[in-house]
Amino acid sequence: MAGINLFFIQHHTLKLHTMRYFSRFFVLLLILSITVLTAEAQSVDANIKAAKKTATEQAIKVAATGIPDSVKWKLGGNTSLNFSQTWLSNWAAGGEPTISLNGNMTLFANYKKDKVFWENNAFLAYGIVKKGDFKAVKNDDQLNVGSRVGYEMAKNWYYSAVFLGKTQFARGYQYNKDDTIRISDFLAPAYLFLSLGLDYKPSSKFSIYMSPAMGKATLVRSDNPTIMKRAGLSDELIEKGKHARYEIGGGIVFSLNGDFLSKKITYTSQLELFSNYLESPENVDVTWDFNFRVALTRFISAGLRINMIYDDDQKTTKKVRNDEGNMVDAPAGAKLQVKEFFEIGFSYNF
Repeated sequence: MAGINLFFIQHHTLKLHTMRYFSRFFVLLLILSITVLTAEAQSVDANIKAAKKTATEQAIKVAATGIPDSVKWKLGGNTSLNFSQTWLSNWAAGGEPTISLNGNMTLFANYKKDKVFWENNAFLAYGIVKKGDFKAVKNDDQLNVGSRVGYEMAKNWYYSAVFLGKTQFARGYQYNKDDTIRISDFLAPAYLFLSLGLDYKPSSKFSIYMSPAMGKATLVRSDNPTIMKRAGLSDELIEKGKHARYEIGGGIVFSLNGDFLSKKITYTSQLELFSNYLESPENVDVTWDFNFRVALTRFISAGLRINMIYDDDQKTTKKVRNDEGNMVDAPAGAKLQVKEFFEIGFSYNF
């Protein structure tokens, strides 16, 4: 019996020692945890104070100097490349192999601060097509640049100055049955517009620009009479060796742009009207550019571009046979010029 009592006393003593060690370990662990949490809290508090200090300093800097210029500028653009090819061999129905390559790029750089805005844009396009054994010829060629600066005078109304420039990159030809006629070249012609007026911009998607004072210059960097006549230079100017024609008038420009389905479908449209005060003001020059694009995948898109021009001074010619039986150029008057492109290919926005 005494042995049993001694066993229980020893077992109880061992249990007390075990509980004592466990309690000491628990207290030590608790102290260590409190120390770590305290240090972590101090570190977080220090980081919060540093962040507050940095934010305060940045707010003071912005309040003193304004928003950085990198924020005021909005830059971007789009580029697309389209290729098509047809190959025939012993094709009973007939036809000729063709290869075409077209590329275009749109760039913009827009600035806005307080009551001042400055918008800059450029559109570049070039395309070639080769049919059968004939040499490759261009089927698209545009180089358009524009800049518009304005100052807000009232809500949605701005005093504005606008510059527009339009020309092409390479030589252009009119292909007839008997011969080939060169009808354009780089800066031959080039059309420049400079104007002052009022801009009504109720939103970033729509604007109407009205100018009672617009100057238009037609420049021809060529001595080719055909190019000069087609550009709108009169026989009198050509005889005097002049390479430019200047007009003063007024004009209106309607601009529209928009998008649907998270910018998967985009469109832009610009209609320009110009009247020459000094010569036949009733003959209004009309230019319309329309661009519609649908993103099929991230890098593949389909697009439709339409360009229309009517300028009473840009005379066309046609081939006629004279009394001697020779083919000569004869005036054909001004006509509506239309160019349409439907394209599917690589596209990238930046």
